[in-house]
Amino acid sequence: MKKMKKIANTIAVPCLVLSIALAGCGDKTATTTPAPTKEAAPSATPDSSKDLKPVELTYYFPNTPQKDLASVEDELNKLIKPKINATVHLKLVDWGTYDEKMNVLMASGEPYDLAFTSTWANNFYQNAAKGAFAPMDDLLAKYAPSLKGSVPDSFWKAVKVKGQTFGVPNFQQATAGYGYLIQKSVADKYKFDWKSVTKLSDLTPFLETVKKNEPNLVPFGISKKEDIFTNAPAMFGFEALGDAITPGAIYVNDASLKVVNQFETAEFKNFVTMMRDWYTKGYLRKDAASLKDMESDKKAGKNAMTWGQIDLDTAAFEKAGMESTGRMSNANKDVQSYDLQFVKPLLTTDKAASTITAISATSPNKERAMMFLNLLNTDKEVFNLINWGVADKHYKKVGDNRIETNKDGGYQIISPWEFGNMTNSFLSEGDPKGGEVDGKFIKMWSDLNKNAIPSNALGFVFDFTPVKAEKANCDAIIDELYYAISTGTVDPDKYLPQMLDKLKKAGADKIIAEKQKQLDAWKAANK
Repeated sequence: MKKMKKIANTIAVPCLVLSIALAGCGDKTATTTPAPTKEAAPSATPDSSKDLKPVELTYYFPNTPQKDLASVEDELNKLIKPKINATVHLKLVDWGTYDEKMNVLMASGEPYDLAFTSTWANNFYQNAAKGAFAPMDDLLAKYAPSLKGSVPDSFWKAVKVKGQTFGVPNFQQATAGYGYLIQKSVADKYKFDWKSVTKLSDLTPFLETVKKNEPNLVPFGISKKEDIFTNAPAMFGFEALGDAITPGAIYVNDASLKVVNQFETAEFKNFVTMMRDWYTKGYLRKDAASLKDMESDKKAGKNAMTWGQIDLDTAAFEKAGMESTGRMSNANKDVQSYDLQFVKPLLTTDKAASTITAISATSPNKERAMMFLNLLNTDKEVFNLINWGVADKHYKKVGDNRIETNKDGGYQIISPWEFGNMTNSFLSEGDPKGGEVDGKFIKMWSDLNKNAIPSNALGFVFDFTPVKAEKANCDAIIDELYYAISTGTVDPDKYLPQMLDKLKKAGADKIIAEKQKQLDAWKAANK
């Protein structure tokens, strides 16, 4: 989700695809994560606050500028000062300039204490490797033992660089399940048994019905930007290494970690053959290969079906006795969807490391910064204050764990995935009704992370530097031919061999060999 998540964040709406409970995804009333039924107890710090000298912390994070940030900072400091004898300055930076700001800050050597980092903003792995962040294993053990225990071990694996921990993963729904979103009103109208679908071809009768009877609808919505194979390789059994448009991936279920050219596989050929069939039958837009964005179609309810990240599907909500909030588009809550999961959730490096808080190597107060991180992740009051603002000013309580936000209050951060452990968050307007009862939604959410299939390469990050020229050449070939093939616009029997030949000449084999070399070295170092 992170390449595309970055794109979305530049327009200040951290949302990519449609499905309930996307990690860090939604509009200003979109789903968050419910608080547990039993309030999390603040962790005691090793030293009494009266024995600690007062310090000031600086905390950088990206978001939309907030008019009333100062009042939230004031209330936050009233809350944390008695606990750790520290105050924090909230340094909010606009999404579009965050990377630039952090690069300049780190290059200058100016001291600061904490910063948001990830695989898609303020690059975690690059900055940790070059020494911009402080190692924190000892800090965690001494100043935040309850924080360490509150996050599954699989997440901690993703924030290690050369055997050391350099960040605290903000515990959120970080799995990657994928499937199809079927417009509810259309499926109901034609009595389509969506629950019986087990393979891609099972959807063909529904698409044919739509094509014959609904001339104003696009049976299957897809575009160049929202291509399935490169954005959701797990739907076809693959895990990308580096990115999914570059040759070189591994099979999800292959513990040997053999790198293959995913475009040469039977899985890819079968997929593009199906897409060609659908395209020739008129199930896709004629301009799908060049269409940059289909959000307007989704918002207007013009797609009878599309695809998306689906971690909690409609059947799961029905089983739990909750109302599904599946939507074809977060921009239009009236266009509801049946969400059909095709791939069980997978935990990958990209997902587990998608939202992290790091301590700067330049911080003069690393111990106190870790104490603050401990509070941010284990103290519900601290977490909800920085995320939702001040009660009765920026939001009002409408239930034990549910709130309604004040859109005119001057503080609309609403991105709990950015700050800490999301299990401490209130539910808001976009969360499923009934989810707060007996902690049902939080249990579903937590179980997803606990039961997700951990990647065999969890923690591996590919460095493209040795093959950057070959990557650039292959990217050009992909842009030239791939999208026409993947949308069925052209005959794969004719054009797929051409693409594979051009990729080989552009250096695909060298890229794959380099991926295998780095992966083998990583595997040997992490036995």
